[in-house]
Amino acid sequence: MIKACLFDLDGTLIYTLESIRYFMNTTISKRGIRELDEAETRIFVGRGVRKLFETTLESRGYDLSDKSTADMMEEMIVEYNFGYDNDPIYLIEPYEGICDTVAELSKREMKLAVISNKPDYPTKKIIAHFFGDTFSIVEGGSERMPLKPNPAWPLDICKRLGVLPSEVAYVGDTSTDMKTAKNFGAGVAVGVSWGFRDVTELRENGADRIIHHPSEILGIIEELNK
Repeated sequence: MIKACLFDLDGTLIYTLESIRYFMNTTISKRGIRELDEAETRIFVGRGVRKLFETTLESRGYDLSDKSTADMMEEMIVEYNFGYDNDPIYLIEPYEGICDTVAELSKREMKLAVISNKPDYPTKKIIAHFFGDTFSIVEGGSERMPLKPNPAWPLDICKRLGVLPSEVAYVGDTSTDMKTAKNFGAGVAVGVSWGFRDVTELRENGADRIIHHPSEILGIIEELNK
C-alpha cells in the first residue's frame, strides 16, 4: 500500500535548469572561468551546490587540492547562494501537469513531501510559490542531514510522515534519486523522463517505473494499492 509520495524538486517538479545555469555563469564568469552550457548543466546538477562547483571547476582544469582554488570555490559558493536565494523563482516553471497531479494526490489524502539537494531556503521558497502548503514536509539540503542518496534523510522524513519506507513512492529524475529510493527501501522508485537525465540512466540506477507525464503517478499508485 502506497501512502506517501516523496518528490525531488529540480527536474521533477520544477524546470530550474536555466535558473541554475544563469546564477552559476554569473558567478564563475567574473573569475574568467568558461561558462556552462545547457548540456553540461544537465549532467552536473543534482548532487548539491558544492558538488556542482567541484565538478565545474574540475571540468575547467582546476586542481581542487590547490588552496587558492579551494578558497575561490568557497567564495563562489557564498556568492552563488546569495544570488540564488534573492531570486530563486527566476527563469523557472512547473512542468506541465505536475501542479494538477500534486493537487489530486493531496485530494486523495496522500502524504506528500519534497526532498531536494538544493539548499533549504530556495527549496522552501520555490515550493511555497508554486504549491502553497500542499506538501506536509519540504526540505532542501542543510547540515542537519547528509544529502541524497544517503538514506538517513528520507528515512527521517518517512518517520515524521508516519509511514514505512515500503509505503512510499519516490519520484525523481536522476541517478541520485533512483539510488536514494533504493537505499531507503522505497515501495516504488519512479523515474520521470522529462527531467535532466535520460531514461537509460534512470533504469540503470534502479527505476521501477518510468513515466512520461505526471498524471501517470496516479495510475501507478492505484495499481499498487489494489
